[in-house]
Parts: sequence; C-alpha cells; structure tokens
Amino acid sequence: MAAISKRGDSWRAHIRRTGHKSISGTFPTKAQAVAWARGIEAEMDAKRFKDARGLANITLKTAIERYEEEIGAEHPFGKNKGAVLKMWKNKHGDKTLDELTDEYLTKFVRERRKGGAGGVTISIDLTYLAGVLKTAKELWKLPVTLEAVQAARANMAHLKISTRSEERRRRPTPDEIVALCEHFDRRSTLPMRDLVHFAIASAMRIEEITMLRWVDLNEADRTIIIRDRKHPRQKKGNDQEVPLLGDAFEIVKRQPRPINPSSECRIFPVKAATVSTVFPRATKALGIEDLHFHDLRHEGVSRLFEQGYQIQEVALVSGHRDWKMLARYTQIKAKDLHR
Repeated sequence: MAAISKRGDSWRAHIRRTGHKSISGTFPTKAQAVAWARGIEAEMDAKRFKDARGLANITLKTAIERYEEEIGAEHPFGKNKGAVLKMWKNKHGDKTLDELTDEYLTKFVRERRKGGAGGVTISIDLTYLAGVLKTAKELWKLPVTLEAVQAARANMAHLKISTRSEERRRRPTPDEIVALCEHFDRRSTLPMRDLVHFAIASAMRIEEITMLRWVDLNEADRTIIIRDRKHPRQKKGNDQEVPLLGDAFEIVKRQPRPINPSSECRIFPVKAATVSTVFPRATKALGIEDLHFHDLRHEGVSRLFEQGYQIQEVALVSGHRDWKMLARYTQIKAKDLHR
C-alpha cells in the first residue's frame, strides 16, 4: 500500500512495488493523493501500468506540433486556441512531458497571475494544455496523466484565483461617441466613424465586421452572411445570415464598392488588429476611461432590448448560442417595471 505523508501544504503519495521502480506524486489534498495512488496500484495489479518516466524523451513542443498536425488539420483551431498553443510551445516547449508536474504547472499559474493574466485566461491555458495531454494519452497511447493539470486547477482555488469571468457593463455615452467620431474624422484615414456606428447598429464583433464581403450582401432582404461566426465548438463553416437593422444597412451602402467585386472583396477593408490599436489610442487621447471597441457590441445588443426585440430575435442578430449570456445585456432595473 502507498505511503501517504503531509509535506507543508501538500500531500505526497509514495508507491513501492516489487517489479516496479518507486514512484511518487504530490497533491494539494490527501484525498487526491490517495485516489492517485489507488489508481496507479490498480494498474500495477492489472499489469497495465506504464511508467510515465518514458516521457523524458518527448518535449511539449514535439507533442503540440503533432497535435496541430493531426488534430488541427482535421478540426481547425480558433485564433485563441492557436495563440495559447503557440505560447506553450515558445515558453515551455523545451520541457519534457514528465517535467509537467503539478509543482511546475502551479508555478506557471503563479507566474501568469503575477504577469497580469486573469483566472479565466489561466484556466483556458490549462484547458488547451490538457487537450494535448489527453490526446497523447488516448490517441497516441503515451503513458500520460492529467493529474498535474487537475492539481494546478485545484491550487488556483487555494491561491484565491477566480475562474469566473467578470461581466463588463460599460456602455459608451452619447457624448463619448460624438467625441470619438470627431477625433477619428480629424486624425484617421480609416472609416472609423462608420465602424463605430456600424458596430453599434449591427452588434457584431470587430473580427466579423472586417471580414464582411460584398458578395454576401442581400440588398433586397437587407441581410448579410457572417462567415465562420464565433461558435464554442464549431470553428469553421458556421455561416449565419443576419439582418442589417437601423443604420447598419445604410452604412454598408455608402462604403466604396468595386463595379465587379471579387468573392473576397471586403466591405470594410481594414484589419481587426488595426482597429484594436487605433481605438484605445483615441480613448486615451480623449481621456475616456475603460472603454473598449467590443463595448460597442454591448451597446448594440442593449439597444435592441430597449427597442423591444425579444431575446430570440436579439440572439439572431448577436449570434449568442446561450440565451442566458444575453441576460446581462438587458440591465433591467426595479424602477423600470413601473410602466
């Protein structure tokens, strides 16, 4: 039977079995240490145990690159997942899989937090790492375990790092919108005035706005197709036809349009990253605090509710799959019920 001992704030399980090299693991709770030891011993009894120390020759970079080639090619990753995997490769890729211990990953959590990353971001980092390790275990049959990731998650709670996303409720004031548009008229060659008003009228994300194409515009129905719209699971092929409400259709109509636009000709030929750079510079110059371009989408969704649209109608415009996510946009106050 494994020896379970307490070491500081952690619990250590040490297994010694005839025919096997001794093996140990450290966990935040005694229950986790006992469960891990029982699982290892059960595998040893069933002669299924594979010593994870065979992973010493496989680096995380190698594993991620194989994961990208085999899994990513069949199911393309979203931009965020791709960026997180790149981070793991660049900053931790030289580590072998057996070096990804709970201590190492907990240190990663601490350093990410110290660097300013929030709990939600760190949790996503661990989720995508776990995806690679799970594939290595189940598909490639490598002796990988996920206990270190699970322990790091548990330690986030001990470190008081919340993984609950903080809901933003910031809405631009009419004066702020006017000031921003006047600033862009003076300082920018980009169609920022139209982008600001279109973001509000359409309730689209900036990545969606800058990828809109002329060939997807239906002038008769005043609708447009958003290609590969953000989806929690489906990264490609999630095309959605949405109505262009309010001023959105007129804003599109006044954009410069080629006589015979190609299939890839965009309505707003601007990079999303450029807008994400220009907008905060403008708010800083104007002394506008804590306003992001994405808050314009929040404003647009809020206005739809204020205009009397039902939640299923708003979801069609905004693309929200979970209607509960839209609840924060209603911002109904007790006094509003006195009609």
